[in-house]
Amino acid sequence: MKRFSALALATAVALVGNLGIARGDCSFDEISLQTAPGFTITIDKEYKVLEDTIAKVKYGLYCDSQPKGVDGVDKWFKVPVSSVGVRVPIASGFLEALGQRDALTAADSPGNLTNICLDASKIKSLDTDEQANVDVVFSSDAASDGDKSVRLPTDDSLSPLQKAEWIKFVAAFFNDEKSSDSLFSSIADAYNCHWSNLQNVAQQPHAYWVQYSDNGKPSYNIIDSSYQKSLLAGAGATNDTSKALDDSSDLSKFQNAIKDADFVIDQTDLTEYGKRATEWYGKFGYSDPQNSGVSFLLSRNIWRTDKYTSKSGVSNFPEFGYVRPDLVLQDIISVLEPTYDSGHTRRWMLWLGGTNEDTVAIDADNYDCKSPWISSVTKCTARSDFTGGDTDTSESSEKADDSDKDNGGSGSSGRTGKIVGGVIGAFVVVVLGIVGLHYFNRHRRNARIQALRQSDFGGEGINLHDARRFS
Repeated sequence: MKRFSALALATAVALVGNLGIARGDCSFDEISLQTAPGFTITIDKEYKVLEDTIAKVKYGLYCDSQPKGVDGVDKWFKVPVSSVGVRVPIASGFLEALGQRDALTAADSPGNLTNICLDASKIKSLDTDEQANVDVVFSSDAASDGDKSVRLPTDDSLSPLQKAEWIKFVAAFFNDEKSSDSLFSSIADAYNCHWSNLQNVAQQPHAYWVQYSDNGKPSYNIIDSSYQKSLLAGAGATNDTSKALDDSSDLSKFQNAIKDADFVIDQTDLTEYGKRATEWYGKFGYSDPQNSGVSFLLSRNIWRTDKYTSKSGVSNFPEFGYVRPDLVLQDIISVLEPTYDSGHTRRWMLWLGGTNEDTVAIDADNYDCKSPWISSVTKCTARSDFTGGDTDTSESSEKADDSDKDNGGSGSSGRTGKIVGGVIGAFVVVVLGIVGLHYFNRHRRNARIQALRQSDFGGEGINLHDARRFS
């Protein structure tokens, strides 16, 4: 009898445990928010409320039956959801990082998704009929798909970490807040660590984020949004963003505002693939960039964030880059301060200054679907000894010689060019002084000089045409 009772008890415990596992998806875990990202999560026994404090929309999430008598909730969703539609690429990135790629069954433009791990045959176009087959649609507009649409931020008014913390918002629809909280904490720790490590740079580079647009009237803009400002500051860069122009149509004032730049990061919509550098020069009015005397033009330090693309050329940055600000920051650091971590492999930063545009199509060689780097964070080691370092001037020579291949290193910055230019300038002055003294003595000792052959002086002269790029 005692044995039977013990067996019955064990069986009952097992059944309760199994029930707990079965209902584990409906547990509501409280988590904290680190960055004031623009949303809040409030937990109740039977439901949770996600409030988008930017768009002022409240979403109620429940497990079993929709709660009654709850005021102020605009839309209700039963969770965990199993089928998701996306109208913004960042939503696909969040799903991938959360291990929920299989839940993505519909998209606004399936062909523009860059995640190679998605089963393209299962992703339908998010037309009116397909909306009925998904549980939620992540969009840039909370009203895009009626009661099924949920807004995600798409502009750059949020800082990189604020934007990335919306992964917790998406995770709430899968009742997976704990996993998202752990992943985001690792991302934030790495981002803040690299940021801190770059704050002792002795000679801070000047860098600007720029954009050209034409909606009937050309517009030249210095991007001053929180997202771009935070990344540049985190990479140890500085600039005078007060120069952002009131009249963005004034090309001359724009060129004057960024002439002190060592680096420029561009986010213009360029379309002439294979000739986008020439297209960029044309749009920004630089007809003779190599004779402009402008540092970033001489060193050709013009960069973009669309190195990783799909096979059809769609940039991966809006899909994965916004999810991993720590990796984006490391990319920018590798351009501005390449000696900080010479082993870093750039994913999104593309050098536009060369004659070739070395975009990289995401494939199995750089993205492992079984062990995706989007959800794996390498710990950063804190250091206070990094004060910056000169870049490799050999690559500057390659750039000046119109090399057809970007060898993967960062270009020589304007800072290095100015230093080298000063050295060469001083050397030229010394040489000219010696030559002048020589000819003075030659004049005084004409009889002796006549016996000398001009070839006796030998040696190679300084090619001032080549030296000009260091000025």
